[in-house]
Amino acid sequence: MTSPIDAQSLLSNHDLADMREDILHWWSTEKREFPWRETSDPYKVLIAEVLLHRTRAEQVIPLYDMVLSRFPDVFALSRSTPDELSQMLWTGGLHWRWKLLHAMSKEIVTRFGGEIPSSFTELTSLPGIGQYIASAVRCFAFGYPDVLLDTNSVRLVGRVCKLAVTDSSRRSLLYRSILQVWLDRQHPQEFNFALIDLSATICTPKAPRHEECCLRAYCGWFRCWAVSRETGNSS
Repeated sequence: MTSPIDAQSLLSNHDLADMREDILHWWSTEKREFPWRETSDPYKVLIAEVLLHRTRAEQVIPLYDMVLSRFPDVFALSRSTPDELSQMLWTGGLHWRWKLLHAMSKEIVTRFGGEIPSSFTELTSLPGIGQYIASAVRCFAFGYPDVLLDTNSVRLVGRVCKLAVTDSSRRSLLYRSILQVWLDRQHPQEFNFALIDLSATICTPKAPRHEECCLRAYCGWFRCWAVSRETGNSS
């Protein structure tokens, strides 16, 4: 089993306070604007995270607005019919998620009196809510210092720490521990948004923008890239 000590040792050569400050400073001017980032309403955050799961943010914006306009609270969503909800989501190619949203809303009403739970255990007990969505809701709606472990954050961590990234890394205790050590617990929401935006716009899967990255001073992958460029081997 991987312990937090292993994660700390991988980051031991970095000034964590400087890393946090650099990424938050970058995000203060480069952050992307989305409607779900303007609220801490647990219902609205939950709807956004369910729609965003493995879906481009730009694709979700009109769906998010439509769902909240038609179903402004979890009670209204629980009373929705399969036809109206699936038809609404069809326009964005997410019609198959109506079952999850409908079942989730009904359980929230019946089990929690219409209140979105803040407990990780209770959130993950809801239909369609896995670890990532539960952590995102806890962080962005309730302010908990939860880390968000997904393909994008794993890629970023792997590059900074020069670790091999595989399909199973999203479930890795090591990667989760690294993010827990790295997380700015005073500003968890801003820090997690910054990681999301950095991986989406700079530390991309292909053709990452190395020289524009706010973490290049700490990144093992950047150092390898810089050396290869100097020797004429950069691709």
